[in-house]
Amino acid sequence: MFVTSVKPLNALQSNMNTPFLPKNRISSCIIGECYYNEINELTDLGINCITFPKNPKLDDEVSCHGDINVFNCGNGDIIAGSSIAGELQRILTDYNVIPVGEIRSPYPEDICLNAYLDTKRLFCNSKYLNPQLKRFCDDNNIEIIHTNQGYTKCSICAVSDNAVITEDDGLPSLLKNYQYNVLKISKGFVGLSDRHYGFIGGATAKISDSELYVSGDVSAHPDYSLIKAFCDNYGVSLIFNKNRPLTDFGGLISII
Repeated sequence: MFVTSVKPLNALQSNMNTPFLPKNRISSCIIGECYYNEINELTDLGINCITFPKNPKLDDEVSCHGDINVFNCGNGDIIAGSSIAGELQRILTDYNVIPVGEIRSPYPEDICLNAYLDTKRLFCNSKYLNPQLKRFCDDNNIEIIHTNQGYTKCSICAVSDNAVITEDDGLPSLLKNYQYNVLKISKGFVGLSDRHYGFIGGATAKISDSELYVSGDVSAHPDYSLIKAFCDNYGVSLIFNKNRPLTDFGGLISII
């Protein structure tokens, strides 16, 4: 079931440096319908949540992940898997929702939209990048930077326009080549399923220039003091609920 925003949605992106780095508090987002705790917390923060159902072609642990199923280009175009694109277009009437066929498991068929966009570059495993997203980059002079980490967006927690947090072993050296300040933290402490641990990028989302939403108790992470100090250095506050575990929910797709 889709839950629509009670406020009008516009394609104007003046609130965003990129969809991953909003300036002011976002008013709406797209999120998987399975994540009741996150939806309730975001709603309490005044953020309207547009939910989408599980993608039956994906493994259950990622079937409701926004960073697998949807990509907001930031220019009024939203790219989405065919199972949800039609309904998103009905709701987001001021956007151009581009269907890209089925997004399905196993890896690497599920990573075609799992990319991180800054103001100049798209970081992704370019071997499997969706052609529509590649065309967007070509048309807008956005440089595509190849990463060996297929779940690139899952692995990147955006803090500022040149500062990120990751558990990945390969991303820090790559990102530093592009003048990023990178905090490398310990892996294995973000919940996902009984089979796999999740990623810090999938457990977080910038909801304003000065606020980082975190799903669950990030203070229980062994590197919490480093995480907090890193965010403090960029004037970013952590918003989280201490009463449940740190969880990879696939992030959210900021709208406005």
